[in-house]
Amino acid sequence: MPSSSLFPFSFLSLVQYAFLGVILYILAGAPLLSLVDLSGSSYSYSTSASGGSNAGGGGIVGEKLDTLVIPEANLTCQAHSYKGVYVLSREPLVVYIEGFVSAEECERVVRVSEPHFTPSTVWNAGQERLDTTVRHSEKTLTPRDHTVKCIEERARTFQGWRPYTFVEKLWTQRYGAGGHYTYHFDWNTATRTSGRVSSFMVYLEANCTGGGTHFPRLQKPIEKSWCKFIECGEQAGPNVGRGSEGPSLSEGVIFRPIKGNAVYWENMRSGGEGYLETWHAGLPVTNGTKIGLNIWSWFQAGYVPPVQ
Repeated sequence: MPSSSLFPFSFLSLVQYAFLGVILYILAGAPLLSLVDLSGSSYSYSTSASGGSNAGGGGIVGEKLDTLVIPEANLTCQAHSYKGVYVLSREPLVVYIEGFVSAEECERVVRVSEPHFTPSTVWNAGQERLDTTVRHSEKTLTPRDHTVKCIEERARTFQGWRPYTFVEKLWTQRYGAGGHYTYHFDWNTATRTSGRVSSFMVYLEANCTGGGTHFPRLQKPIEKSWCKFIECGEQAGPNVGRGSEGPSLSEGVIFRPIKGNAVYWENMRSGGEGYLETWHAGLPVTNGTKIGLNIWSWFQAGYVPPVQ
């Protein structure tokens, strides 16, 4: 019976080829498994980005490593109480913090930053340049004295426990009359294994008019209690963007610069994509001076700093 002998041979051959294919797939590194999220967690919390035990520092390069703050086990800071913490948005998470830093801390950070300000630059295609149509301000890497270290630690603990996440060294920004920063994202590049996961905008000095922080894609709250922190009435001043074009100031949320207060927001979705809703700008200062403190946090899957 020819048909009965043909079937077993074909079936056996199929099994053999399938088994051989599985072996070759495993030897090739099982490439398709990287497309499947088997963990169900927010980010790739493996022991390292490369699958080893912190191999290659979790994929982090030395230049980026130099910007990270490694928590100090022996750092002692005074207890700090916030005046109020208010959730504006849950997706993305946006939180307004009243009294994130004290008046004394504001003045201290401004004082240690003052001698070091230089004109702010922008990056384009890997090139750093001055372009005051995009960014008109002065900046400095904030000198890390005890006060600054305690602010760094406060920003870290505010976010709760986040594996492989580190506060970046702080930057102080000064805006005079006409100073602004056009619409941009803080996350720039975001992946499942690395990226700038969160931001704080802290207002250290706000002896100015204008200078609000505009998020045109966030929904403005309807409760009037928010009006002490955000612009609720008719907005004055020009829009800011390339060629002085930008979204209407009636769209979204404009946070007023208030000394000591801060806005915290998360930049990245659970899959590693950046939130488009975090597009924001520093609106032009019309009179006076605004000084802000940028606090960013960086996620690097698998990076564990060496024991100091």
